[in-house]
Amino acid sequence: MGQKDLCADIIGPKWNLTKQGKSPCPTLDVWVPKKTGFIEFVNVNEQNEVEGGFSIAVFCYAIQLLPFNVQPIFKPFVNETGGMNGTYDQLLQHIEGQSCSAVAGDVTIWANRAQYVSFTIPYLSAEIYMLVKAAQEWNQTLGTFLKPFAPLLWITLVCASILTGLTVSLLEYRAGNHTFAGPFYKQLIMAMWFPILTFFFNEGKIHNKCSKVVLVMWLCMTFILFQIYTATLSSWLTINQLLPKLPTNYENVGYQTGSFIKQLIIQNYKSSGKKLLPLNSYEEFKNALDDGSVNVVVDHLPYIDLFLAKYKSGYTKVGPIRQEAGIAFALPIGSELLEVFSRAVISITQSEIMTKLKSNYLGISAPSIKQELNQAHPQSLDVECFIELFIFMAIVTISAIIISEFSLRRRDTKVGIEEECKEQPTTSELVHIKILD
Repeated sequence: MGQKDLCADIIGPKWNLTKQGKSPCPTLDVWVPKKTGFIEFVNVNEQNEVEGGFSIAVFCYAIQLLPFNVQPIFKPFVNETGGMNGTYDQLLQHIEGQSCSAVAGDVTIWANRAQYVSFTIPYLSAEIYMLVKAAQEWNQTLGTFLKPFAPLLWITLVCASILTGLTVSLLEYRAGNHTFAGPFYKQLIMAMWFPILTFFFNEGKIHNKCSKVVLVMWLCMTFILFQIYTATLSSWLTINQLLPKLPTNYENVGYQTGSFIKQLIIQNYKSSGKKLLPLNSYEEFKNALDDGSVNVVVDHLPYIDLFLAKYKSGYTKVGPIRQEAGIAFALPIGSELLEVFSRAVISITQSEIMTKLKSNYLGISAPSIKQELNQAHPQSLDVECFIELFIFMAIVTISAIIISEFSLRRRDTKVGIEEECKEQPTTSELVHIKILD
């Protein structure tokens, strides 16, 4: 049963205003597949009336952009019992040779089908994915504990630690700390171990105040890095560990009833086709995977995403395993509508209308920057993340060395003057010597 006002219900009462161009098809019979459990693209009710769907909405908006008036009459492709009257291929063959007929639905462009129909420009990509069960598994290793920091950052931290120890060793040695006396290798070991002895075991004594400044700043920097490391490690340890259970063969495969995917599996995946199971709804997808009737379901990406949005745990998608030409509308070979209709479809796909229709019918929305960040895999932090911290620590270290050397030189100069004064006789001593003479 046709519904002449369906596009008016979708777009508005003024959707098909009078146009000047001469139409090759004042009325257009639009045949629509009937689906039981997958009504996002095409929705045909129990009374065999086309109620709408994503494909129908795109079709109506494309007709609105034609330079002439066309009144679509949507007709469900059903049999006497109210079910789908055959496969998608049979639906396409139904319009072969008819000048003013079309097929609107989730029809995938396929080379075999191009023998009896012409396709418009695709209005949706057609990536084929696998839907499989997934198990929660722990696959972290000892190397995971190194992942929060990039290798270059680890090397930089080790070098910074060594340089800090050498700086403290130099400052203390110049200040006369005998702890740092001895062979070079002992001084190096002491330089590495001294900060821990001083601040954690209350051992060792610091003679130079500049050494204290360097050690305090280094420990503050270490504390900051440790906190960041802990937070990043938590992200690495709590990332999604759902691992797909990939099939070893493609004998027990589920597919959407009437889809060309059955032929695709037989031709490309060495399947005998005897155990391929047609499925009519998302619930049948779930039940077939749960009871082992199939070990994988193969379908277009939008249907897989809609399934995963409904059943959020225990399943995952794998792919794309194949990239098809796309999902499009079908017209008879040689149809005068083909070229202008394709141009209209291009205009729709490049407009905000397509974004709105995807959101309304398929639940697909353009991801925001915030969503992309939330979904991103945790990244290893590199040196660039802490470059300011390292520069600040380098400035403190260099300043401490300069100030320490300046202070030591002043002290040595002062001590030298005092000793020189002590060596020179005083005025009273000179008078006493003169009297004795």
